[in-house]
Amino acid sequence: MNMRAHADAELSQSQLQELAEQLSGKRRELIGVLANLDQQIAAKDDCSISDAAEAAGLQENRARAGGIADQHKQTIVEIDLALRRLETGSYGVSEISGEAIAFERLLLIPWARTGGGE
Repeated sequence: MNMRAHADAELSQSQLQELAEQLSGKRRELIGVLANLDQQIAAKDDCSISDAAEAAGLQENRARAGGIADQHKQTIVEIDLALRRLETGSYGVSEISGEAIAFERLLLIPWARTGGGE
């Protein structure tokens, strides 16, 4: 991938490489977690479940897994957008103010679109 930061971003090529690796690694991790969550959501109830409380617990677990899956899917979308910004040369600046996003913030949230205080 040809990585470029925005002209106003204060990121070196090695920092861009580190952030791109974090983005790609986090994306792979979330896809793996999603596969597991999808299995939990799709699992059929055990026919031997006779306790209504246990059945309700299984439904609650499915609902919780669905919510987590939705959050992970949204993060993957944000990561994909960040990777696209890296390719187009618009990465590293706030979409609101146009100011450079600090490398320290990007290390914590490499898909960040703002500087955090906006």
